[in-house]
Amino acid sequence: MAQPTDIIDSPLSTHVCRLHNSLYGLKQASRAWYTYLSDFLLTIGFRASKVDTFLFILTINHDVFYLLVYVDDILFTGNNSALIQRLITLLSSKFKLRDLGNAHYFLGVEVTLTSMRLMLIQHKYVLDILCCAGMSSYNPVDTPASV
Repeated sequence: MAQPTDIIDSPLSTHVCRLHNSLYGLKQASRAWYTYLSDFLLTIGFRASKVDTFLFILTINHDVFYLLVYVDDILFTGNNSALIQRLITLLSSKFKLRDLGNAHYFLGVEVTLTSMRLMLIQHKYVLDILCCAGMSSYNPVDTPASV
């Protein structure tokens, strides 16, 4: 590390400034992280979703993989577990990752995996909102909408 050439301090030419905040603490950090990650994902074959900018999709023959990014959390799923492991290995070669296994909660949504489907349940999220609003003791009422 060296001092910038346009502001070299002659008596202290070997000294450098110490940063008080890392990149992580800067306002632009999440944008820089997202740009770096999305550029890498696009180079390995993912395509960005046109509906959700934080969703990336990779299709290889009949296998489909989805990668959802929220700040520094990533949810990754697909229909080929062997290829999922290869993609996780590829991502971990470029980024520092912790594989937390199957998802149980993501952004307040409970994730339940059954043999046939992936169920997303917002029961806990709704209860938390009701508690914050002081409405947890209220009785539920059926919705007037037709089923």
